[in-house]
Amino acid sequence: MINTILDAIEFVLEDLAEPQSPYWLASQMEEMKLWRATERDVRAALEKDIKKWGEETQFVKVGDDEYGLRSWDES
Repeated sequence: MINTILDAIEFVLEDLAEPQSPYWLASQMEEMKLWRATERDVRAALEKDIKKWGEETQFVKVGDDEYGLRSWDES
């Protein structure tokens, strides 16, 4: 169920199965009709979640401007 921007981001990342930029995530979320967000909204939501939850968040920053799912590193 998609209730938040983070839910939509997670859904897209699971579907694409590789790290993505905030720009690409925002475009895919809109194309899939999951959530309407800008690149800035996506980046802010991810950065806030990572800062708040640290190692507990499901998201990780990969490289300079891409994000992925922590579970990918655990496999």
